[in-house]
Amino acid sequence: MSFPRGAFFMDVREPTQQELAQLAGWPDAALPPEWLPWADEPHRVLVAVEGGRLVGAVNLAVVGQGEGWIEGVRAEPDREGAVADRLVAAAAEVLHGYGAVVVRTACPRGARPGWMDRAGFSEKVQFAVRLAPAGMPATGTARAATPREAGSVAGRLDGRLRERAAGLVALGWRWRSFRTEMAVAAAREGRLLVDGQGGAALVLRRGVDRLVAALVAESPEGLVGAVRAELTEGGRVVCFLPASSPEAVALEGWPAHPWCPEGVVVYELTGSRG
Repeated sequence: MSFPRGAFFMDVREPTQQELAQLAGWPDAALPPEWLPWADEPHRVLVAVEGGRLVGAVNLAVVGQGEGWIEGVRAEPDREGAVADRLVAAAAEVLHGYGAVVVRTACPRGARPGWMDRAGFSEKVQFAVRLAPAGMPATGTARAATPREAGSVAGRLDGRLRERAAGLVALGWRWRSFRTEMAVAAAREGRLLVDGQGGAALVLRRGVDRLVAALVAESPEGLVGAVRAELTEGGRVVCFLPASSPEAVALEGWPAHPWCPEGVVVYELTGSRG
């Protein structure tokens, strides 16, 4: 796949196996270390090649109906701006071709790269990402919600996410619109917890880690403690909390994820561009 040439010759296309191997050696500080093992769907890679030389790459994924995601934009330092712009434009074009009417991305607060501004991404919402302290009790009064309860529990989670997070939920390090069917599937798998006081948590299992993707509770420690009870050696409980939510305030003393100590900002690009 080739895109129109700019002021210099550059092809943006899918990589060869040799180029994929080369990319494996490129450091990518723009992505957290767990981005791939926590991902909920496969992604595609596009590379920028100039004169037969690999100069950049980007990841893209379809994360929901009409929703696309861009991440991992990397380029050679001396050509970073021009290469990143071409890669992002190409990725957005591909995602629009898949039917995405909105394309999102994210980065740590205070680390917004220039390509987001130039491409027209606007801030949508901020999240705090907190780690349950190692010393907190691995107990709680929560129980797994039944599939019959899933609809009402989903309503509580949806209300909080609409109020505080523009209706977005983090399934790993990619955000997308919350859907009732997410809660229904979680209830079937024992990942939808309730505490008997109106509190609820949507949990993801990612290897030894447990991710609290959505949380609404007057006392969130009890629900998170129940999640900790599942952990095996080396596992962590990671909570994705809308930055303005009462749950984020309640847990603000907990350690932040080191990739985003000040939180994560989700950005959005709507409609077809160009």
